[in-house]
Formats: sequence, C-alpha cells, structure tokens
Amino acid sequence: MGDPISAIATTKASDAVSRRDASMTRVAILMPARDESALAATLAQIRDRARELGGVTVFLVDDGSERPIDARDLPATIADFRVVLARHVVNLGQGAALETARELALAPGAQFRAYVTMDADGQHGVDGALAVCGAIDDGANVAFGNRFLGASNVPRGRRAVLALARWFDRLVTGLRLADAHNGLRAFDRQALELVRIRQNRMAHATEIKMHVARAHGLRVVEVPVSVRYTRESLAKGQKNAGAALILRDLMMQYLFGDST
Repeated sequence: MGDPISAIATTKASDAVSRRDASMTRVAILMPARDESALAATLAQIRDRARELGGVTVFLVDDGSERPIDARDLPATIADFRVVLARHVVNLGQGAALETARELALAPGAQFRAYVTMDADGQHGVDGALAVCGAIDDGANVAFGNRFLGASNVPRGRRAVLALARWFDRLVTGLRLADAHNGLRAFDRQALELVRIRQNRMAHATEIKMHVARAHGLRVVEVPVSVRYTRESLAKGQKNAGAALILRDLMMQYLFGDST
C-alpha cells in the first residue's frame, strides 16, 4: 500500500503549519471530506464556537471531490479559527485523508493541546469535540466518543452493524470499547504520533485502535457524545457489507503488507 501523502496536491498548508502557536491552547481538527453538502455548515459551526475550544485549526483534506473544495468558499480566518486545506488528486479513502491531515497537524512547528478527528457531514458537533478534548485536558492520551451514551438518533440497522464491529474490534485489538467505529476521537500529541494510518478506507477505524492497544501505557477513555444521522450521512456511512470489507482489508494487510 502506497503512502497517501504522495498523491497530494497541497493548496494553502505551507504557511499555516509553519507558525508555532504561542500558548499550546489551540485544538487541531482533522477532517476528511469528499463531496460533502454539509461542509460549509459544519465549518461555520466550528468557527462560531472556536473560542470555546481555545482556538481551532482545521486540517481539511479534500479526498478527490468531483467538485474540488475551493479555499475561497471556506469560512474566513479569524484569531481563533483557520483552515488548512489540502487535496488528494484522486479519491483514496477516508483513512488516507485522515493520515494526510495527521501528517500536516504533526508537522514541525505545529503545536496543539489536542487533536480531534471529526466528520465533515454534520454527524459530529462542537459539543462532542468539547467532550473528547476535555478528556485529553483531564489527562487521557486517547478519548473515543461513545454515541450510545449521548443523545444520538442511531437507526436500528446501524446498531446491528456497530454491534458486529464492536465484537470484531474486541477480538482483533483487545480494547473493550462500547462504540467501535465512532469517528469522533481525540488524541494528545504522544498518542497521535503512534497512529500512522495504513488502511486507506474504512478499516482505518480498527487500525487506529490496534495502534493504541499496542502502545502500552496510554490512558484510554470513552466519552459520551451525540451523533446526528441524516440521509446523507447514512448513505455515505458504513453499510452491512462494510464489515466484510474491513475484515478483507485487515487480512490483506497482514498477509501481504506491513502491519506496523
């Protein structure tokens, strides 16, 4: 499997990641996006509440959208909010987009107190980001969101898929999490540096937990968050066949690829 960063055409990342934040209070949000109709609203919500998070830099990765994200359409930079935009020339998958965002956020000179992975489709809100960041502030190295403890409108069919994913993840990783594939997570820098994502597509969620489980000594917690399902998010999210594809991807990695 190739290195996702090699397929990048960066747009306005260079100057933003070169400036060191003076106080380490800012939060980095790692956000993959592909043809997301709710992107503008999602970014506007973050911008409006950026001060509550201590300031935010969004590392937004356009994963080969049919209509490329135009930097001119993004919310304007203010003291507490800015967007670093990068683009995959072709669609590589959510895992690859998160890896690109991770590498940008960890670039020399970039310092953040917490690193949050967050969807661009409106499923995840600022309240959830505040919750997982709060766990990092309280001393956790990794905070996984738990949608079942929040006010989430999880459809019955999706609950069945997530139950299967939870069983599989416990078997593979040894981590006993109640919510296996919640994309709302937070890391401190130490933990994020250990999570190099090699699974380009949906198997990355299991791979992240495998890295966390292998890094002995990390404090891992689950935090109640609310996930809002819409027609768009259900259409683009993991379906019943997704569990089989995740298993296939992981088996291919261990049989033919480097699992480190």
